[in-house]
Amino acid sequence: MGATLFSVLLVLSLAIDAAIVFTPERLRRRAAIALGMVLGLVWIFFVVALAQIALRTENPLVPAAGVRRPGLVQSAGREVLVVLVSLGGPALIATFLGILAIRGSRRRRPRPGHMERLK
Repeated sequence: MGATLFSVLLVLSLAIDAAIVFTPERLRRRAAIALGMVLGLVWIFFVVALAQIALRTENPLVPAAGVRRPGLVQSAGREVLVVLVSLGGPALIATFLGILAIRGSRRRRPRPGHMERLK
């Protein structure tokens, strides 16, 4: 459930990124707030998805019979890195694109004194 919502929210954030660029200026603020909320939910469901994956893999790591398998912990560590990169990478890219969409769509305000240089 968490991974599904995570992926749906990622797609939604990319759609809002694209929409921000083309929205009229009076609606950009609302779109930016919506994008911020969606990106916040993306990161929340990223943590939820990681927790769900960790809970599913916790049982095989601790056997009931007490049999020790030293390579299993290293393998689990590599799997954690793979999951972090495969879920965290898209979340970082979506966040970066959201920041670029918001910054790129802002109206340029002239700096004070810019007209004096034109004289």
